[in-house]
Amino acid sequence: MRRHWFFILLSLADQDRHGSGIMRDVLELTNDELKLWPVTLYGSLDELQEHAWIRALDKPPAGSGEEGGRKRWFRITPAGRRALAAEVARLDATVRVATRRLAHSGDPS
Repeated sequence: MRRHWFFILLSLADQDRHGSGIMRDVLELTNDELKLWPVTLYGSLDELQEHAWIRALDKPPAGSGEEGGRKRWFRITPAGRRALAAEVARLDATVRVATRRLAHSGDPS
């Protein structure tokens, strides 16, 4: 899974967000290391919709404080949640292998 897809799905895992909200959340999730420029963000959102991992909402979610407007809101789908969970499991397995190897590598100096 592409890195920016992972963080977009992670951003949407706990709440619906609009594009600039996703951009801000991804910056926070990555300690300002991953900036999603608009072309990358909206291209990725379109691709994630093609995979049926997210969907655009017809209107802002209740309680968002937004009514109408031009912001596009997005929600992760069950398929997107499964894809995110699979990627988390893959990353977890990689971290376990790396941790084990580092523990057994000793001091190289």
